[in-house]
Amino acid sequence: MDIMFTIEMDWDETAITILDTNAEFEDLQIIMYDDIVYIRQFDEDTESFSLIAISPEMMLALQKSFTLPNGAYYLKKPDKRDLY
Repeated sequence: MDIMFTIEMDWDETAITILDTNAEFEDLQIIMYDDIVYIRQFDEDTESFSLIAISPEMMLALQKSFTLPNGAYYLKKPDKRDLY
């Protein structure tokens, strides 16, 4: 599967859009602020976005999880400078 993504940064927002170039899945958008991260994807059945809200720390844990083996982990709350 070919994947393309864009990153757009504004003074208070970072938006990442992940596109499936094979058109099998809807675009996935991650919209990040200092205090909250939104993950959304358009649902054609309801003609609306499915929206998930998580903390920046949860997003960091998700990113780190891609590089770790099976197991249970505990991450200390990072310093804000570590999130960017």
